[in-house]
Amino acid sequence: MALSEIFINDFRNLAKVELQPLTRGFNFLYGQNGSGKTSFLEALYYLGHRRSFRCLSAERLIRYNSDRFNVFSSINDQNGQAIPMGVERLQEGDFRVRINGEDIATISELAAFLPIRLINVHSHHLLEGSPSFRRKYLDWGIFYHNQEFNAVWLRFKRLLKQRNAALRMRASPGELLSWTGEFAEAALRFHQLRLDYLGQLLPFLRAILSKGLSPFLDLSELSIDYQPGWDLRESYSELLAATLFKDLERGHTHYGPHRADLCLKINRISAKEVLSTGQQKLLVCGMIFAQGALLAKLVNKRPIYLIDDLPAELDLQSRSWLISTLAEQQAQIFVTAVEQEAMSGILAQVGSPVKMFHVKHGTITEMSSSEQDKNSIRLL
Repeated sequence: MALSEIFINDFRNLAKVELQPLTRGFNFLYGQNGSGKTSFLEALYYLGHRRSFRCLSAERLIRYNSDRFNVFSSINDQNGQAIPMGVERLQEGDFRVRINGEDIATISELAAFLPIRLINVHSHHLLEGSPSFRRKYLDWGIFYHNQEFNAVWLRFKRLLKQRNAALRMRASPGELLSWTGEFAEAALRFHQLRLDYLGQLLPFLRAILSKGLSPFLDLSELSIDYQPGWDLRESYSELLAATLFKDLERGHTHYGPHRADLCLKINRISAKEVLSTGQQKLLVCGMIFAQGALLAKLVNKRPIYLIDDLPAELDLQSRSWLISTLAEQQAQIFVTAVEQEAMSGILAQVGSPVKMFHVKHGTITEMSSSEQDKNSIRLL
């Protein structure tokens, strides 16, 4: 999937943007802080998720003195077909999402159409944050890999919500146990989907992390363990029955896939305690790139990568590894940086197509080929 044309109106400080990015390769946006680089990535993210990665209030995304924002694009699917897609949000709260002339009602339909992966200053939460970040990481991949996932996930979520409500209302043990079979069945199927996906993902992850990272990040002793949320040596149905009275005291279901985690260790120590901030960023990038490589292999889809302030916390070698690894994905990539010099020289050496855009005061200007070549030569 790729965006062949982009139109943004009144999104944050972006009054009017019309862009024709590369559909495969690097689209590099540079400009001072506050110029609109991150807002541009945020608009693309909103197009694919109907939500922001920076704030919960959609009203704050509408440009000052405007009554709405809209983001439109023409999407090239894996067969090369161009499909129009757009999202509009009004100050009053109304919104509309359309794909190929039809209104889209659910976020899952939108997300299925446009796989987007974001790497920004908060990406370290994948290592340092709560287990929910790592569960979302796994579930993102399964969503695109297995058509069964959405129905399984929704069923488990519904049954868990019902069981927890019954626990809070102090339902009788007999009533709760009558639901145990259905709930356990949904939980076990959800767990199996995660397990199957992780088994396919790990070889891609190890291949990406072992390629070229050794000079500045030794991951030879990296272990990745999936913790399902309960002891697999026990029957999940029997465990639910055995812990029923404790769950009644807590008012929620303690064991299950909703408590799962992905544990990353180096020499048996948590990776977040061993790695520097820059090294954590490289590991997180490798984890995300592995999902992209697996997605392309299994379902012939490539994610769109949004990378905000790529040079931050990375030295020259690390940036080179990251850019060359991205280039191998043959995907559409949007990269931002404050200084042109921070990325231009590296981008000129990767052998992948590059377009450069200057962002200033909410306007985005594409550099001509001659300007781009001149700057690349000067920086090498």
